[in-house]
Amino acid sequence: MVGGDRISDLPDDLLRRILYFAPVKEAASTSALARRWRSLWLSSGAVNLDTRSYHVPDDNLYGKRAAFVRDAHAALAARGRHYPLRKLTFHVEGHHCNIIQLFLCISDDGLKDDIVGLVLSHRAARSVEELCVDAYVGRHSYEDRRESGYYDLSLASLPSKNLRRLRISSCASLKVPAGAPVVFPRLEELRLHFCTDVPLHDLQSVVDSAPRLAVLDLHSVCLSSPQIDVPGDAATHEGSQPPAKLRCPAVTALVMSDCTWTNWTGVELDAPMLRCFKYNGNFREPLALKPQAANLTRVDMEYFSPDMYYYIENNTCACFWQCAASFSNARVLRLKTNQLEHLRPGSDTNGLQQNKVVFRDLERLELEAQHKPGRSKHTGAAMAHLLHCCPVIHQLRLNLSTSTTLEIKSYGDDGCFEQDVFAEKDQLDFDKSVNHFLRRRFKNPTMSCEVPDYIHGLTGQSFTCLQSNLRCVSLRFRRDDSNRFGVRLAKFLAENAMVLEEMHIDDGNQKIWEHINHVVGRSVAGSGLGFAVLPLETRN
Repeated sequence: MVGGDRISDLPDDLLRRILYFAPVKEAASTSALARRWRSLWLSSGAVNLDTRSYHVPDDNLYGKRAAFVRDAHAALAARGRHYPLRKLTFHVEGHHCNIIQLFLCISDDGLKDDIVGLVLSHRAARSVEELCVDAYVGRHSYEDRRESGYYDLSLASLPSKNLRRLRISSCASLKVPAGAPVVFPRLEELRLHFCTDVPLHDLQSVVDSAPRLAVLDLHSVCLSSPQIDVPGDAATHEGSQPPAKLRCPAVTALVMSDCTWTNWTGVELDAPMLRCFKYNGNFREPLALKPQAANLTRVDMEYFSPDMYYYIENNTCACFWQCAASFSNARVLRLKTNQLEHLRPGSDTNGLQQNKVVFRDLERLELEAQHKPGRSKHTGAAMAHLLHCCPVIHQLRLNLSTSTTLEIKSYGDDGCFEQDVFAEKDQLDFDKSVNHFLRRRFKNPTMSCEVPDYIHGLTGQSFTCLQSNLRCVSLRFRRDDSNRFGVRLAKFLAENAMVLEEMHIDDGNQKIWEHINHVVGRSVAGSGLGFAVLPLETRN
């Protein structure tokens, strides 16, 4: 390919879009390229302030800070004279949390100095529609941050009139001004990530002041509250503290990922317009949606928990199903857990099984779960309970594993060599298996070990979804001598799903026939149901 200036051939609108994401120092430097570039960075509508653009050692921190503020004001002044500013971002990175705190909060004379508020006080910042403040220690990736918050953010300093999207990360606390509340008439998205101390009443004030807020994303946020005094001995009883209550009247998409809350027993959400909900955490405390959202479409729930004693484990089951009851009208449900056994029915304090939750409108169920081969009794009971709870599902996607996340990541430092070898071997196996499948070689399969039919909790039961609704099954599992649950489950579904049209199977090595027990093949071929067994083509 002949070299040359290919980027100059792009139209101005596309170049502006590229510069929309560029740090301000690099974007401004493009004005020296040619006359055409002089105003492109100004008309992109964005100023992205990034400390990584300043190659200054930490011992000259205040010199770096002064240059950062000087360039920020120069960029804002240039934009204000020519084009309105739509997006403003702060990206602050340091080698230690103390460096970030000093950079953001302390001036060279040792006094408190809010650098974010200082930049936002510029007149050109009043037109900002999208604001992002992101700070983190450079050695950590985004998902590995566990440090304390670095700065306090005053809501009074924000460009509240035009703001539509607000994303704040690594904030110590939000400061709501006393007296007249700040109003955000156009705010549509609020994302708080890795914030260590957000009083619930302050968050509620922001939500109440944003009548158009549709997206609320809380990731690794600690919602705090003063200790509530409970009279008498009531504080010693479980559930004596009230639940945390959050009202979101206009929110349609809500994310609560790895959040914590203090001095409350559970969380109660009031989000009548909710359509999509995502929860990531544990179920030691109840989570409820009151009242149920009438138009709820999709629910994603992910939780991981260590091995527990029976009482705690049983309480986890009960809390999960108590939470699930709040979202029983969802149409799509995605579950991910490292304890499939925890999805079996929960029990109350007297050991009696609680009332079954019925997902009356659920059309699609996706389950990604780890299970223990030695606890097949609980595994089968959990799977049976899920099928009973989903009487009208049309699609069922199962991804079952006995490996922990740590084991999955333990194949070498970078895994490149192993991946190349396994990919070549799997491709040969896949080609051979496809050839067997296309020729319908039902006799003399290379793997002929018999798999027992019986599955505790499943065998002998009748399921409404299998009788009249389930049409597509996708099943992924890793078959080995210690784990035959996946094969037995495939056989059970093949024999009992009366209106099944397609079954997609991936056993880990793409051997769609050799790694599926030949008993399953014969039962499918002789059932007369007419559904197809196909390889699972897409990987999650």
